[in-house]
Amino acid sequence: MAGSDLPPLAALRAFEATARLSSFKAAAAELFVTPTAISHQIRQLEEYLGVRVLDRSPRNVSLTSKGRELYEATVSGFSEIRQSVVRLREIQNSRALTLSATTAFLSHWLVPRLGEIRRVLPELDLRLHASETIVRLQPGEIDVAIRYGKGPFTGVETTPLKADGFAPLCSPGLNIADLEDIRRVALIHVDGRTAPLPLPDWPRWCAEAGISGVNTAAGLRFSNSMHAMQAAIAGQGVAIVSLVMAADALASGLLIQPFNHILPGDTYHFACAPGIGSHTDVNALRQWFQTELEAM
Repeated sequence: MAGSDLPPLAALRAFEATARLSSFKAAAAELFVTPTAISHQIRQLEEYLGVRVLDRSPRNVSLTSKGRELYEATVSGFSEIRQSVVRLREIQNSRALTLSATTAFLSHWLVPRLGEIRRVLPELDLRLHASETIVRLQPGEIDVAIRYGKGPFTGVETTPLKADGFAPLCSPGLNIADLEDIRRVALIHVDGRTAPLPLPDWPRWCAEAGISGVNTAAGLRFSNSMHAMQAAIAGQGVAIVSLVMAADALASGLLIQPFNHILPGDTYHFACAPGIGSHTDVNALRQWFQTELEAM
């Protein structure tokens, strides 16, 4: 003991609680020990210090002058320790969460809503990862992803979010009023699509909509759905576009959906690495996606 700079922590905790509550019994109840154990800790503390810190009477416990000095120091010290513990827990609970999704989903749907995520989930440190291929989910690397398909997906925990649909969209400036107008405007195509199947293309849409005499091979061709949608917004023609991806352009009036017939697509899923689905930050982000997409 002689070589130690501090008395035992248990003794300091017993002293602080007893001084604050003015009772051995109350301090014992708070610390889940017996009053005898509290008395022993206080006696051990006084032997260590060589001074008396508490005056005892059958009905009362009070601080001595030396005890008051020690009490003020312990209150301050324990308060700083508690604050540090709270900060450390906050840092741990607000760890960075990395989400992977396609460039199209991030650009057209998620990035415009980042402000809303910050408002609803201010403690979430969200990192975005763009990938056109499915990436392996692993805690601390890529934690969660938005995946598109019929599901389920192996090796991850998934929650269905929103079924997609595809429809011809165009600028309101094209003045398309009925199916016959399709014959006088340029068709915009997206080559290289691999999902959903069957593909949401012009031959399929015209066949299902009951319109004939349209050269579905002619028009503008893009290898990227984002470029096709931008061409439609610019009034270059009509593109068959994901209604989820075009939600903001439709809401703002940059695009219109002149026809009711919709080709069904696949479903957007929230996926997370195994074992983290119940984590507070992952669950909060999942619920945010469910709320936002269900409201569309």
